[in-house]
Amino acid sequence: MLTPKNSNRRKNTRFALNVDGHYFYQENWIKCRIYDLNINGACLWLKQSFVIGDIIKVRFGLAEGEENTFDTTVANVNGPRIGIQFVGLDEFDRTFINKVISAKSKHFKI
Repeated sequence: MLTPKNSNRRKNTRFALNVDGHYFYQENWIKCRIYDLNINGACLWLKQSFVIGDIIKVRFGLAEGEENTFDTTVANVNGPRIGIQFVGLDEFDRTFINKVISAKSKHFKI
């Protein structure tokens, strides 16, 4: 059965921001830029090729030492930009993401 093209799109409001993050690849944490975020996922700018369905760890936060690590899957790829979906969030994770959005968002929705 075919799924609609937009089936992996995030349904919740996306907030624009500009936050440093890191993703885990080949036993190293590599810097990336997070430029939109919501409780379901994020969009990243990075220098690594991924394909839809890849599983990666992503780390970001309010400041160094105030970071959290998330398990994610790649939902879409557009050159150096990828969309990720968070996997297995608990209440602490959701609260943390909302705290980052409140502190770092540019206060407009995408």
